[in-house]
Amino acid sequence: MNIVPEHVTGISHPMIREIYLKKDFGNGSLQHEDVLVIETMPHEHNEDVDHESFDSYLIDILADLDDLKMQAQSKVGHFDRVDIRSH
Repeated sequence: MNIVPEHVTGISHPMIREIYLKKDFGNGSLQHEDVLVIETMPHEHNEDVDHESFDSYLIDILADLDDLKMQAQSKVGHFDRVDIRSH
């Protein structure tokens, strides 16, 4: 059983820094979920419009999520869920 995340290459998106597949062992169980992790590019913070700019940033990624999932699935196979991590 491999617990080292598997980096997914060949998928590009202007707002995504990295995509990888990891195994999540919830509550110390021997059973696991395969999780596709999408890490976003660092987001510039502007105190005046931070929430609005972050929302539009995330909406762009969510709008492309189905296509990103299909591309990742063709490269790594089945996964149980997708986590999006913002920076």
